[in-house]
Amino acid sequence: MSIIAHFTIMNDMNREEGAGRRARIWIAYATVSIVWGSTYLAIRIGVEEVPPFWMAGVRLVTAGVILWGIALWRGHKFPRTLREWGWLTLTGTLILGIAIGGMFWAIQHLDSGLAALLACFSPLLMALYGSVGSEGDRLDPSILVGLLFGLVGIAVLLDPGWSFKTGGMPFIAVAVILVGANAWAGGSVLSKRRLKDMPPLVSASIHSLSGGLFLLGIDLLVRHDPLPRISGVAWASILYLVIFGSVIAYSAYIYLVTHLPPAKAGTFTFINPVVAVFLGWLILGEPVTSRLLLGGLIIFVGLLLVRRSRTGQRAPVPMSGSGRVEKPIL
Repeated sequence: MSIIAHFTIMNDMNREEGAGRRARIWIAYATVSIVWGSTYLAIRIGVEEVPPFWMAGVRLVTAGVILWGIALWRGHKFPRTLREWGWLTLTGTLILGIAIGGMFWAIQHLDSGLAALLACFSPLLMALYGSVGSEGDRLDPSILVGLLFGLVGIAVLLDPGWSFKTGGMPFIAVAVILVGANAWAGGSVLSKRRLKDMPPLVSASIHSLSGGLFLLGIDLLVRHDPLPRISGVAWASILYLVIFGSVIAYSAYIYLVTHLPPAKAGTFTFINPVVAVFLGWLILGEPVTSRLLLGGLIIFVGLLLVRRSRTGQRAPVPMSGSGRVEKPIL
């Protein structure tokens, strides 16, 4: 199913005007698909010994500083109004502070592959939020059916034995990921509507800083200890998340949501969980059960329905009125 979705979106991209733009979308899509699939493994390794909110906050703030410096070096214009700064701060806190912070906390109690499958609920919600409130647009029934499939798939993934084995913490972790999926979807659609003229690199830097500072503040409130002890393996995990997961892949993601409809941009989640499940099985020995495969397949059907809806087929909005586009930092 994921391979079919991958080649479907690539065929759609081939119809975009301009060979350079097609190439950038190809690169951005492949980067987000593969790199973000591998970040679940890095997170799972890191949170074994590092406080999750501290780890996520350091990752995001470090990435934000790097992206900010690159944006200044390339001469990008930063926001000039309080309104723009406010929208960037809000969407960054939603997309990265709440969604990513919740994922870091939740993955302490879940396998990395399962967490990746649960994250697939984000593009289903992106399609819903992207069509609701759009001028002259009506909600496509395919989106509602796709959401229903997603909910059924999540129900299949839940193991009834959790409540007896671990005091119910996995159920709470699943709920946290789903709350984060709502925050990610809402923040992404808001960013597309309110900040479509903002260079992706600028958006990524401010998003990372606002989300990271939010999480470091939460960590101080929870632990009252700003400097945990960290091993070399954990530092390697953090560096991978900073360089690949944040600087490279998040820049590519901002490029995608700016140039493609929400449902189409979100189809990279067909590939993310496949990468995550494979790496979790290969490196951590996480089990690949029939429940995991069936639940994932049902969620993928929901994603495919959303992908084929009217929302998923609408033309992308250019980054500015002139149609000028920016290159992602890859």
